[in-house]
Amino acid sequence: MRKVRNLVVLALIGIGGVYLVSIGNAKPVAPGLKVGVLVSDSGSLGFVGQIQRAAVKLAVRDLTDRQVNISIGYFDVGDSDQERARALSRLKSFESDVIIAPVESESTKALVQSTVKSLVPMIAPSSLEDELGEESTKPWLFRLATSPSQDSFALVRFVSKPEPKQVVIVSGSLPQSRAQLRSLSFGLVMNGIRVQTLAIKDVKAVARTKPDALVLLSMEESLPFLSSMASWVESVPRVYLVPSNLADYSGYPFAKALKGVEAIYPRTEVEPQFRADLAQLLGTGSLQGPRASTILGLGQRTYDAVKIAVEARLRAKSDSPESLRSAIARTQIEGKALFERSGFLDQSEYSVFRYSSSGTFSQVSLFSPN
Repeated sequence: MRKVRNLVVLALIGIGGVYLVSIGNAKPVAPGLKVGVLVSDSGSLGFVGQIQRAAVKLAVRDLTDRQVNISIGYFDVGDSDQERARALSRLKSFESDVIIAPVESESTKALVQSTVKSLVPMIAPSSLEDELGEESTKPWLFRLATSPSQDSFALVRFVSKPEPKQVVIVSGSLPQSRAQLRSLSFGLVMNGIRVQTLAIKDVKAVARTKPDALVLLSMEESLPFLSSMASWVESVPRVYLVPSNLADYSGYPFAKALKGVEAIYPRTEVEPQFRADLAQLLGTGSLQGPRASTILGLGQRTYDAVKIAVEARLRAKSDSPESLRSAIARTQIEGKALFERSGFLDQSEYSVFRYSSSGTFSQVSLFSPN
């Protein structure tokens, strides 16, 4: 089994509906496994679907020698409560043994409410809210991506490493930014660092602070702030972007002024062959650069989710949800547990991205918060 990799962010447009595929080469006595894949073929995340489908297709291809009769069902979660309800109804009829969770939390919440009683094991290939999966005392939601709290913990460790005395946190107005603000502020204070928080719209106030370090907690709102920050960013020794912000601003006029600005992103190790195969299926070329990391990460974790499910089916003592859940929970990579007892990813490494003097944004090193 190809080594399963750690950690969110996504391209192109897929095809909706339900599509079933069975792989042959299985003897009549081969165990069966139904995998329900919740894809995003439409709505605001409609560009994700083709990545998910391509990754599953590669996994099925590579599992022909595992003697498991695999059936894959694709269910488009859509972009509304009605579309999600229809997808979940079709998923229920499919009677999945394992479910690959949607890539965003709202659809996963709806899925949790409809499946928690049956405890069908669910594997998440993207970052989901920490609260998901707490409905049961037994782990059944298994995360191949880090959670927001794990990313916040890693960022606290990363920002604290140079031992700054004062850190200014600039927060966007979206709920995600506010949640990150609370956890990051708490973590830095616990490390003995003075913390000042300011809103992203208060650019002049931020410019006057001159802290040892500045952390920008925003996504869509980052562009105008970074543009205005270009004139005074040199006065701040260290500037960090939130882990979920892997946008590449290299093409903007202010990019050269961002020299030294850093971001950490959960690392997913991708083998060259998988990169080449996924790029060929997606028709996107080489899949290089920061943005490609998001596509490759989601694709690799989706691929790994299918392989984990198949290997667990072979190890399970029976075809019951409880037995399959237990087998997934025991998944190991090179002798080390993949999941914590609660289903969270046990260990994670982060890639460090940095802007150069030429304005390019590229990976420069690795960071382990553990």
